[in-house]
Amino acid sequence: MNRTSIIMLIIAGAVILAAVTTQLGCSEKEVPFIIDEDEIARYLSEVSIARELFRTTGLINSTPYTLPFDSAVITDVVLSRKRSLDISLVPLKIAQPGGDSVPNYPDTIYVDHGYLGRLRESLVEVNDRFTIEVTKAYSTDTVVDTVQLDLTRYAFFLKLGDDTRPYVGWILWGFSGIGSTPTPLSVVVKGSDGADFRGDLGLYADEPLSSIRYIPKVPYIRLTAMDTVDQGSRLLITTTKTSTGLPTNPVISDYEEGGTFARAMVRYDPANYVDSLSYQTPTNNPRLYNQFMIQMFTEAAFPHRTAFVVPYRSE
Repeated sequence: MNRTSIIMLIIAGAVILAAVTTQLGCSEKEVPFIIDEDEIARYLSEVSIARELFRTTGLINSTPYTLPFDSAVITDVVLSRKRSLDISLVPLKIAQPGGDSVPNYPDTIYVDHGYLGRLRESLVEVNDRFTIEVTKAYSTDTVVDTVQLDLTRYAFFLKLGDDTRPYVGWILWGFSGIGSTPTPLSVVVKGSDGADFRGDLGLYADEPLSSIRYIPKVPYIRLTAMDTVDQGSRLLITTTKTSTGLPTNPVISDYEEGGTFARAMVRYDPANYVDSLSYQTPTNNPRLYNQFMIQMFTEAAFPHRTAFVVPYRSE
């Protein structure tokens, strides 16, 4: 092999080595692309307080119950459940019609949360659609039907840390079990331990501060502002019809000392549609955040139903 051939082989080898080294160097420096929405969704599925506030167990159970306008004993069995998330936040870059994107203005991305600083916000609509088999047992007959129930709750997040923190800094800050539309019932909760709080829209005193259209104005309650109910205390729940529509018959479900339950409320003021229910909370409750669910039935619309939840803390 002549000298020229040897030189060409050396040059070719150097080029190949440089290309391989460059590729290896690039692979070592690759940084995964962070999507805020994915991290928030992961938070809701992994973090214990989020799992408690957005639980689906114990809300619809197979405890039989009755309604004042029907002589049947009713039993619900969940056939399936499907969850969907609608995550709203202000993007760092706004997409343009041509396909490109431009940086957003800082004043629209961040809002002033006082001592917490200027932060990003996110509101998540969590919808659980239950498919329920409803069995109505009469003295002479049994009727089986299938209905769907949508339970919608909301999570309010603040980005309190940078991207190096777990879930890239997003923290669950607030919760809503109703949304922004008033319920047809006013709800008052009193505990034997002195707890006293509302369970309707009056519970939710805060709302997102962002003025931009990306974040809906859904009121929420801060997790630290929720009333605390002692384990083993008794809760008295009173509802009063507030709408001019058809009379509403509420059924409450939750955990109590004997396990899960579902019971229709007792009407003690028929003229004003005032109902109440009392139950004892568990004495050994592993959950920090709890909630009971109110399903609302109307005689003309049965078996159609709507529902919302009332949150509280336990200690």
